[in-house]
Amino acid sequence: MSVLLGVAHGSKDEGSQQVVRDLLVLTAAQRPGLRAEAAYVDNASPSVRGALRRLVEQGERDVTVVPLLLGAASHSKTDVAASVQAARFAHPGLALRYGRPLGPHPVIVDVLVQRLAEAGAQGLPVVLVAGGSLDPDANAGVAATARLLWEGRDFPSVDIAFVSTTGPTVVQALERLRAQGATTVALASYFLGPGYLPRRVSVQAGQVDGIEVVVSEPLGVSERLASLVLGRFDEARAGDIRMNCDACLYRIAYPGLETSVGAPQVPHAHPDDDR
Repeated sequence: MSVLLGVAHGSKDEGSQQVVRDLLVLTAAQRPGLRAEAAYVDNASPSVRGALRRLVEQGERDVTVVPLLLGAASHSKTDVAASVQAARFAHPGLALRYGRPLGPHPVIVDVLVQRLAEAGAQGLPVVLVAGGSLDPDANAGVAATARLLWEGRDFPSVDIAFVSTTGPTVVQALERLRAQGATTVALASYFLGPGYLPRRVSVQAGQVDGIEVVVSEPLGVSERLASLVLGRFDEARAGDIRMNCDACLYRIAYPGLETSVGAPQVPHAHPDDDR
């Protein structure tokens, strides 16, 4: 059976890596005999290249890489993808497949709803807060998730905000809702686990006066998320991968980002790989 290599962003907060490990344990438990290992784009070890090298040294000859990322941004399109391609050249005897990110997906939306309920956010206007990307396609995926979160539920509205790289910011989203008369707002943390960016959500929420803010926990670990990871694994193994390429930054000349079209894809520099 192919090994599942789940690749997350990585964080200096060890709790983030623990979420990844626990999620992969649950995933493997749903498929007896499946080996599931973790790798990281940055801030944690091993790197994608290091993890694949170790698997080959241990005798593995079939690996399926699944990005444990919530959207198709530069990490999944460039960093992980280019690392996988480099490994194909470095290990010609290795059967290597690459899956797609976890979201947007109804399972993720259901977990967001659960986390909001746990925070006491029923009936409140919601702001879905993500990390943010230079890739318009990735940010549009957050908007798609927000729309799915609103559909058929009792949230008066679901807006989006980003804690880095792009806007609207958390402060801007809260100020707009305050101007519309909202007195209490829920922020839905669109992150897999804890870390620097999730902490910034609460910090930025405290910068707006005159409005009470409820912040949900990140997605965390659940059987349903593990099932989604396993589904991405099976999809990649079957060769049926529906990547979202129609609005990709590397295919469409967005204003100010025209030089990205057709640009060579080079992996992110992971500290482990410089040793």
